[in-house]
Amino acid sequence: MDGNPQTMTSNDRKKLFMELAAKEGGVTPVEVYQAATGRGDSVTEEAYYNIARRLAHRGLLQEDDSSGTRRYIARKGSDGHWLDEDDLWELVDPDYPLLALTIADESSRQMAAVPQDVWVALREKLRSANAPKLFEDAICSYCRDLSDQIHALADMDNNQAERGRRRREADVTLLLLIRLCKHGLGLSNNAVFLPINVESAVRAARKGDRVCEADRDLLQKELKRRVADEPFIVDVPEYERDRDWMIGAVDGSTRGGVLSFLGDEGDLLSGHAPLVSINTAVGQVNRNQKVDGRQLPTFTRLPERPEDMQREDNRYTVMAKLLYPDMSDGKYMHAVWNAMDLVEARATLRLMGNWSTPGTHVEVRAADVVLRDGAIAPQDRDFSHYMASDTYGRIVRTAIETNWKIAKHCKEDGQTFAGVVKEAQLSVYGPVINWFASRTLTADDGPVEVWPLDAMNLLPDRVLLTHLLTSGRRRGDGWTRSCLVVRPFHSVTNFARSHDHQSPPSNLVMARRSEDMERLEAGTLDAEREHFWVDLFREEHDPFVQMLDRVSYAGFYVGSVPHLDINKQLPRVEFLVNATNREDQELDWTQTETHLHRLCSALQQNGFDVANEHSMFENKAKLDVLPSLLIKTHDTVKVWATDLLSRVQEYVGFYIARYVGMKKLKGLTIRPFKKSEFQLLYNTLKRERDDHAGGPGSRSLEERRSRPDLPDDVD
Repeated sequence: MDGNPQTMTSNDRKKLFMELAAKEGGVTPVEVYQAATGRGDSVTEEAYYNIARRLAHRGLLQEDDSSGTRRYIARKGSDGHWLDEDDLWELVDPDYPLLALTIADESSRQMAAVPQDVWVALREKLRSANAPKLFEDAICSYCRDLSDQIHALADMDNNQAERGRRRREADVTLLLLIRLCKHGLGLSNNAVFLPINVESAVRAARKGDRVCEADRDLLQKELKRRVADEPFIVDVPEYERDRDWMIGAVDGSTRGGVLSFLGDEGDLLSGHAPLVSINTAVGQVNRNQKVDGRQLPTFTRLPERPEDMQREDNRYTVMAKLLYPDMSDGKYMHAVWNAMDLVEARATLRLMGNWSTPGTHVEVRAADVVLRDGAIAPQDRDFSHYMASDTYGRIVRTAIETNWKIAKHCKEDGQTFAGVVKEAQLSVYGPVINWFASRTLTADDGPVEVWPLDAMNLLPDRVLLTHLLTSGRRRGDGWTRSCLVVRPFHSVTNFARSHDHQSPPSNLVMARRSEDMERLEAGTLDAEREHFWVDLFREEHDPFVQMLDRVSYAGFYVGSVPHLDINKQLPRVEFLVNATNREDQELDWTQTETHLHRLCSALQQNGFDVANEHSMFENKAKLDVLPSLLIKTHDTVKVWATDLLSRVQEYVGFYIARYVGMKKLKGLTIRPFKKSEFQLLYNTLKRERDDHAGGPGSRSLEERRSRPDLPDDVD
């Protein structure tokens, strides 16, 4: 090869580095640079220092400073057969992207086959690792890695194929950091500065400006508010039953379809598709009531009767496009989900006070702990939607207000509100675990001698934590959990990337208000925004502002069952904390630990069980590990939703008829969509999206490609 110089790719350079580092005594970046120059490579010496740092970050190289000169030694087994991003990009053909998805799926299957012994060894190592320190070191390492990738791109020649692969690799790293630091932890831009996108970072690198960096001192301060000062893996004590907790559980159900008249060939058509959704929620407690000599479950339901569906407490339990002409089809579809979320929040709020059971009027006291099926953050947290003057905005505002009332119960009334998230897509623990594993696992820990960092980072937290916390467990073993991680409310909003260390999160809202007030004085502010700021917004007392400044979500995973295979995964457990979110003040860890104690004690009292087919929207049978009371509540809400649907047909038909001007109602059913109707709905939503592309608040295709930090849906 030395006699036939040729241009080397990034992968060629990495392979050369690994080849030389595998020799006794290792190698220095200068030595690799000299060998590469002899093979025709033309990049700078600094590029090989860059490669050394990146391979060390992935755990493929070990650093040795014993000789006074830093040498890099290949770790045994670093030539494994794991499929990581480098390999995946090489296999991707832009004309056949589905082939790459198949390969990625097979890679995930292989990764799930890591022996239990390796997971057990990793769990034991993490028991002695301080969680805040581990997060700090991992974040700094990922930031250095992204900076090295950006500078390598800035120095790269015009080889478009090679540049495209490296650009995609940098996109993946940037997205990982955004999910971890911004949406996962809500860190400020002062503590962790991330570029808007890769191309802007490359331009900054060429000008000598900063591209990505972590301020370790500020990062330490902010992590003290977000990661509990404890080991990464913690044994959960067996709490003494100092009291019999009143535990509540909330679950919802939505039934939707198309209205059609009995006996008629056609459907009811009037302008828009006659879409109807009926939302209901059930709150159930761990107490039975005696009725006619029988022990029956104690639950409340919203609505209690079909005729109550449009009363104020039950508003939006029935959603029909014809009833809300001020919403586009696209907004309406999102509004249905927001309405479902609102109904569940109202059921939660009811359980947090005294209430009476339907029909019997038996009084039930407020619950100590309320478990909700799913995340506890409001479904829509976009402030621009909160400002909207249409029905969509009103639903969002009502949901935020209801959630703030729940938060006040958690602060003032000794109650804990917790969520059990089955399909958590967050990657907060995963990148840290994988970074740690790539540095600490050895041949003594099992057959996986080098942890495939890039490949493992393709998996969400729930997959990794399931294996980490359940591997090697036997029935009767004590519980273990991950360290407690706290996410401030702004991390789940569209302000996640705008947070400043020096000011409270609500300043972002108040700054927007000040700008609009100046426009109002100048006569250039539109009527909708004027209506919000003047007639609806309550300044520092506004529920959205209060949640920005005071609400956080503390989450963890708990291993309480024997080993789970790939088809069953642990849920993320999270609970609400009502305490200051100011960076210059400490988090109220006393309140946080009180909630944690109460929640874990209640979960031990209630126990976990396996639910079969706990999904309203999937035909495939599915197993979920959930608190047993949530499983019972899900069964209750399914029965009530079916009963409500059968009783509401005539009522909804009459209600709809009033709006479409019909004089006679012959009978009404709500049936599932036909294939042609699904196609029509899809085309309508697509056309609406295309019509608004490039307008205010929309995201063009170009922006979606250049801004991986703005996913359509954020967990």
